Amino acid sequence: MAQGQGEPTARVKAFFWLILGSFSVFFAEVISGSEIFPFTKLTGWILIFPLYTLHTIVLWTVVFRYGRGWLYALFPAGVLFGLYEAYITKVLWSPTWGGLPFYVGGVAVVETALLMLFWHSFLAFIVPLFLAETVLTSSREMFSLAPGWAKRLLTSSRAQMLGYALALCSGLFSSQGAPTIFHALASGVISSVFLMALVRLWMRRGGTRYSFRDLLPGPREFRVLMALLLLDYIALGAILRPEALPGFGAQATVWVLYAFFGLLLFLAVKRSRDVDISKEPYDMELSTRRWLILTVLFTAGSVFGRLTGLGFIVALASWLAAIAFGVVMLGLTIRNVLLR
Repeated sequence: MAQGQGEPTARVKAFFWLILGSFSVFFAEVISGSEIFPFTKLTGWILIFPLYTLHTIVLWTVVFRYGRGWLYALFPAGVLFGLYEAYITKVLWSPTWGGLPFYVGGVAVVETALLMLFWHSFLAFIVPLFLAETVLTSSREMFSLAPGWAKRLLTSSRAQMLGYALALCSGLFSSQGAPTIFHALASGVISSVFLMALVRLWMRRGGTRYSFRDLLPGPREFRVLMALLLLDYIALGAILRPEALPGFGAQATVWVLYAFFGLLLFLAVKRSRDVDISKEPYDMELSTRRWLILTVLFTAGSVFGRLTGLGFIVALASWLAAIAFGVVMLGLTIRNVLLR
């Protein structure tokens, strides 16, 4: 992989995209319990991995090619990511989680807020991007452009303990998707070993010498990825729950969401070019020891959640906190993009 000090080859980029997509799948699918073994199933590689990877790469490219990695530009991009839950899974119109959804304009309000404002915007998009840039590249653009509150959180003396607590809670959350103790035990271990192998191979082959921007797709590659994403929408949209596609009214609500967040993304990307960059250094230690601790905590949480049923309580509390955080982030984004 390490072939001189020039631009990364297409092969190097593709391997980085593999890692980036795998991060996205883990944070969105494994933690949610929606699919706890995405890396060992054929359906995971055929259906889930392309969906998350293509969205992540395409939206990452849009933000970084036309602007910079500012949190308030990445957020609306992540929200647009989450809108695949309309035309592909139809979940925004017809939730599959049970209960009695509350609808406005034909769209399930709670599910839409959770999936768009937090789950996909952060767990499937922003968190994987930040982790990939910080751990796997030589640049720190996202950290340099982060707002003060985010920097204080990341550099706090308690950041490490917070990470451990989140790993434990993530395991508890994930336990909802584990039918047995064995599944709860195996999920975190298998995912961790797979991701660790990818990361260590990348580091061993000298991948960290490249900047985050070096690894963006070129114009031709971007067009190919866009075409593949469009084909993914057409194919999965036709295959997955076609009977749940609603009438004009409910679809119009989603069109309004696309228009609003598309405009917000356009303005945020433009605004990001003028945001001051700090020179404050930042590194995230991800040693084998720390990775092992995170794996043990995640697995312990998953097993404990499966044994006690505590996972549901943690999930419920997490949903409420995630929606509240997402709403605050939306307000901050609007304020920083539109009102300054």
